[in-house]
Amino acid sequence: MIDERHAADLAASIPWLLRRLLDRRSVDSAGAASLARQGIVTLADLRTALDYGRIGSHLGALEPELRAAAMAIADEHARQPLGRAIDFTDNLILLIAAACPEVEALAAAGDVRRFEPVVETLVLVGSAPDPPSTLQRICAIPLIQGAVHQTGRRALLRYQQVEVDVRIAAPDEYGSVLHLATGSAAHVAGIRSKHGATRVCAREEEVYSHAGLAWVAPELRHATGEIEAAASGALPKLVARSDIRGDLHMHTTYSDGRDTLAAMVQAASALGYEYIAITDHSARAAASRTLTLDSLERQRDDLARLRERVPGLTILHGVEVDIMPDGRLDFEDDVLESLDIVLASLHDNAGHDPARLTRRCLSAIAHPLVNVITHPANRLVGRDAGYDLDFPAVFAAAAETGTALEIDGAPTHLDLDGERARAAINAGVTVSIDSDCHKAALLDRQMRLGVGTARRGWVEPRHVLNTRPLADVRAFIAAKRAVRR
Repeated sequence: MIDERHAADLAASIPWLLRRLLDRRSVDSAGAASLARQGIVTLADLRTALDYGRIGSHLGALEPELRAAAMAIADEHARQPLGRAIDFTDNLILLIAAACPEVEALAAAGDVRRFEPVVETLVLVGSAPDPPSTLQRICAIPLIQGAVHQTGRRALLRYQQVEVDVRIAAPDEYGSVLHLATGSAAHVAGIRSKHGATRVCAREEEVYSHAGLAWVAPELRHATGEIEAAASGALPKLVARSDIRGDLHMHTTYSDGRDTLAAMVQAASALGYEYIAITDHSARAAASRTLTLDSLERQRDDLARLRERVPGLTILHGVEVDIMPDGRLDFEDDVLESLDIVLASLHDNAGHDPARLTRRCLSAIAHPLVNVITHPANRLVGRDAGYDLDFPAVFAAAAETGTALEIDGAPTHLDLDGERARAAINAGVTVSIDSDCHKAALLDRQMRLGVGTARRGWVEPRHVLNTRPLADVRAFIAAKRAVRR
């Protein structure tokens, strides 16, 4: 008999996917070894192999069982929200860079690089002159718990009890490895069909140029028309973090924010923003703290003092007002009219069906004092898909009334998601990309998540309200308010 610790050590020495396949009796030990020899050691590997017939002839009879197992394991798999996955891979990249300075261009690939809202597999890709030697050095880093699978250019590491797929390429093959590791599988297959003969490329751009295509941004690689657009010169000029001039959605300790008004303003100023909007929650929101009419006035006075202290940053006084169950807004019109910008949100579904939720949203869009509808589906990434609104109707109303729809960078929301953001801009909607931040230290991080989500939706700077100068933002707000006069 072996003791429990030794049994745990043995289990930890086998890739998680293969352990699960063995536990489910989808393969025997010989089958698991065969999968490992083929490099099929992660869920992404297994899905790709099944989709493209690379399981191996002697395992072909098990394909139905393996497909069923892959689906079941995916349901059991401990996925990570994108924000947490980025933090995790950033920390590991810093750790590897400090221990192995010969590694160049080490970056997250896979789900993280495509800005998938939920990350299944963590993948890092870098280059080094001697990949096998470098991988050995990486596996020996004290904080890494060793490799559960290793070849000359790839190691499945355990770091903080999580498996991470690390691939180190020689410099002349880095581009090919990065492209393959970024995916998606359907996109990679589409590019390969253009290639003909497989070529090894030092730069990812060469992978596309050899296929006769323009380089495709990672966020677009979903086989949803990007290859055809690359072939015809019709790829969008995607919005970038550097295009963002201001952040129109953030919270302070006046509602449920973690940091004071002054701290949020100073942090935004340090990011070089031209303008921001302070948008704490209205009185009847289900937040831990909310604005009252008295605290809204105190906030107004505090903002006046801060404007004098930070003259290079325009601070708009706003609110995130709840859309109430009866369709009314949480503050009266005379209060909203006194503010520079008004955001409206469907936080409470009140047990309403999609049709009634849609009517509530359309009512807010029609209100001349509402400038932005925030996180329209109110989804919770990985937990709740959010409201099943009539989005074509929402998009049409937003475009007609000059109301922006938000792409929210909070890792719990990332809403509008890429697919809906693309549909919105195609319907003529102006979008805003905001942090919805509750903590000063996270303003930049959450804006980057918002930009990445927007890029998944083919969003260009011209579609985005807060890529525009302040005068244009004010004009956008004034144009809708003019309807009320």
